[in-house]
Amino acid sequence: MGKTAVIFCSEYGSTKRYASYIAEKLQAELFTTTEIKEIASYETIVFGGGIYAGALNGGDWLKKNQVALLDKKLVIFTCSVADPQIEKNQESIHIGLKKSLTEELVDHAKVFYFRGAMDYKRLKLTHKGIMKVMFQFLKHKKERSAEEDGMLSIQNTPVDYVDVSRADALIFYVKE
Repeated sequence: MGKTAVIFCSEYGSTKRYASYIAEKLQAELFTTTEIKEIASYETIVFGGGIYAGALNGGDWLKKNQVALLDKKLVIFTCSVADPQIEKNQESIHIGLKKSLTEELVDHAKVFYFRGAMDYKRLKLTHKGIMKVMFQFLKHKKERSAEEDGMLSIQNTPVDYVDVSRADALIFYVKE
């Protein structure tokens, strides 16, 4: 398997929970994007970031290190409140990855999609604004799916969909 680093960028803690679990199971070193100083000594890089307005949190770190990452086994995982088991959500996240990263980087990586948590009242002002726009859009939509109704309820009720066991497939892939 070689030496592995798990690197993450987490705003509210969901991504960190997955990253910590993955690092523990792989017996890998765990770093935030601000803590990691070099990646040359690692054969495998597992990178995790939340999805905000369709973009990957920490994507700038991936782009900055692209040349080195293209020579490594690269695994990216995303963390979003949207259910990645719904194919259109996963497709939407993947399209966002290709917009916020280079296509070469996304195509080189094995990507996994995980579900996070959200407490609207604890969001930073910028993220609250983004969510408020989405809530307004959904409120005025004539026909909503069950998931869209669920998204509307997040405004008043915190949710936690984190299930670290979902990362077992990623762990298995890295160990191959």
